[in-house]
Amino acid sequence: MHKILIVSKTRMANNRICVGGIDIDNKMSVRLLDRNGYHESADTCAFNFREVWDVEYLKHKQRPLPHSEDICVISKNKSGMLKSEIPMLDLLKKMQFRVYQGSILNTFESKLKCTSSGTLYISRDSVPNNSTCFWVCEKEIKRNDYNGKMRYRYQDETRQWGYNISYVGLEENPAQIIPQGTLVRLSLAHWWSPEDSDTEERCYLQLSGWY
Repeated sequence: MHKILIVSKTRMANNRICVGGIDIDNKMSVRLLDRNGYHESADTCAFNFREVWDVEYLKHKQRPLPHSEDICVISKNKSGMLKSEIPMLDLLKKMQFRVYQGSILNTFESKLKCTSSGTLYISRDSVPNNSTCFWVCEKEIKRNDYNGKMRYRYQDETRQWGYNISYVGLEENPAQIIPQGTLVRLSLAHWWSPEDSDTEERCYLQLSGWY
């Protein structure tokens, strides 16, 4: 059994939930799937933010990089909660867990690319070893919804008009501004390309949440 701290829950299509955690024993990020390798339904998912679970799992070996965090949960038992007075950043530092600093372009092994409209993504010719990471934003991030979808804009000196990041957390009305110095969790979506386009498959950057 491994002690898993739940650090995020994000929305997916078809009423599915993506659950992110940290394997405290092995000091690594995990993404919790059911025993068959599927994301759980929002109606049945038992995991909640800051809970600690004892989990028996197997690594999901069929997903290509960068989605190396996927695990299939064989059995689970809730064992506690992370105390509310313990900041997540302090816990990560104590664990010597990697936390990116500086520009958002430093994250994911500095392999992010940008579309002409300011959307960040990973391409097949330069793939990082992980699809999730923690980052302390050195600039404030402002909410900037578009076409009915929640997203945020991050702006530094590397691009005049900044970068747009889709928000996939469960909050229905998240904050308008994420302050400078906030610990943020970023993730990469599944490999995808539009059906009516010649665009290559990409993993687009997502904002999972902040602490």
